[in-house]
Formats: sequence, C-alpha cells, structure tokens
Amino acid sequence: MRRSNKNSYLLRLMGIATVVSFFFVIFGATLIRLSITNPAVQATTYPNTSSIVTPNSQSISPKLPSVSITTNSQAITVDRLSQINNQQRLSNQVAYGHLSYAQADASQMMVVGSYATGTEQRFESLNREADKAFMQMIYAARETGVWIIPVSGFRTIEQQQKLFDNQIKRLGSVEKASKISAPPGYSEHHTGYAIDLTDGKLPKQDITLAFEKTEAYRWLTVHARQFGFEMSFPANNAQGVSFEPWHWRYIGSANAAEVFANARNR
Repeated sequence: MRRSNKNSYLLRLMGIATVVSFFFVIFGATLIRLSITNPAVQATTYPNTSSIVTPNSQSISPKLPSVSITTNSQAITVDRLSQINNQQRLSNQVAYGHLSYAQADASQMMVVGSYATGTEQRFESLNREADKAFMQMIYAARETGVWIIPVSGFRTIEQQQKLFDNQIKRLGSVEKASKISAPPGYSEHHTGYAIDLTDGKLPKQDITLAFEKTEAYRWLTVHARQFGFEMSFPANNAQGVSFEPWHWRYIGSANAAEVFANARNR
C-alpha cells in the first residue's frame, strides 16, 4: 500500500514538471518570434545635399597631349587628323601693314613644346596640321645638332591685346608698337599656323635680329620649306612689316595656304 502511494506521488511530480517545461518552451518561442519580427532600428545619417559638390568641367585643366617621337633618322609617326574647316579666310583689312586674321578654335590646337623654365614656363601650341609638320622639322634639325625652340605659337586676340598694350607703353605710340607687334586681330598667331622660333643654344637672342646669326636660322632658311614652313616677314616684304627672322608660318596644307592667300599674293 505504501509502495502505490509513493508511485502516485512521483507521477504527480512528473506531471507538474512536464507542464512547467511546456510553459517555458512556449514562452521562449514567443520571445524569439517577437525579436525577429521587430528588429532593433539603427540610426542612419545621410549627407546634407547642399554639401555635395559637383565639379565644374571648365575648371579642369586639359591634359597635355603625349607624343611618342622616335629619333636616329627614323620617321616620326603622327596620327592623321581631320582638316579644320572653320578657319575664315583673310579679309583685306590692313593695320600698319598687318593683315587681319580670324581667331581659330583653341580646341584645335596641340602643344608643340615649352618655353622658359620655372614660373615663367609656358606651353606653346599650333594647329594640328602644323603640329605634325613642326615636330618632324625640329627633330630633323636636332639630328644635325641644331636645336630649334618654339617661343610663341597660337595666341588669342585677348593675349595679343595685352602684348600690344605693353609694346605701346614701352615704345610710346601705336605706330612704333606696330613695327614690332601686330595689333590685336591682325596677328598671324591668331590662326594657329604661325610660330616664333629661337635657337636653344643661344637663349639671349630670342625674338631679336641677332637670331639671323644663329645655326637655327641658317638651318631654317635651307630646310623649312621641306616641312611646309616659310618666313612670314623677310627683309623688304610686300606688307612693309619689319624684318622678323624668328617668325615663321605653315603653308603646307590647303587650309593653311588659303588662310595666308592674301599675304602671299602681295
């Protein structure tokens, strides 16, 4: 009889334990479900749209073109470029002997070299057609020991205005300034086909009549035409412009020849 009471007591304890365990299982499952369906929200910050800066494409300096030149008498390989059709032909306007020229599109220019050093250094450019011929010419000269350096290539009308104003201040009158520099709107440099040159071995003779005594000048007078270049203002020229041994223009393409048609037919 005692044994049966003891067994009955154990059965009741097991039943109570089962109910309690079942309760804890249900309670735990409920908590897990709640934690999944309601995850903790994390704070997210977004940048203020007014602080986002969009770069201005006009403020980015264009990269200088890279040109691979082979020397040791090998040909210079330059990609063919389309001709420029927007260059206007000369008008018949004249200012102190200088003919008028339209300003070419600056985007059609290519760098042909640099002039000066340090803070004074600047990069000079020419029309793409003239660029190819000029690179061939200076490297042909260099193989003979002659060092031709570009001093001034394409110029805008604004740049020419500043240069001309400085000449007026230095010389005292427009007439005197015109004997050395063309007035703005009347410079061959506006076309991108004209360039001032110097002898790299004699930098103190840049843009002076002393350039006539240099190896670079002598080489140019013999070989420049082979590359499509000619001196713009030789002594006693038909335009009446002062002798400028450093100033050369490209006439080696149909476009260039048309640009300088009036000047060459005088």
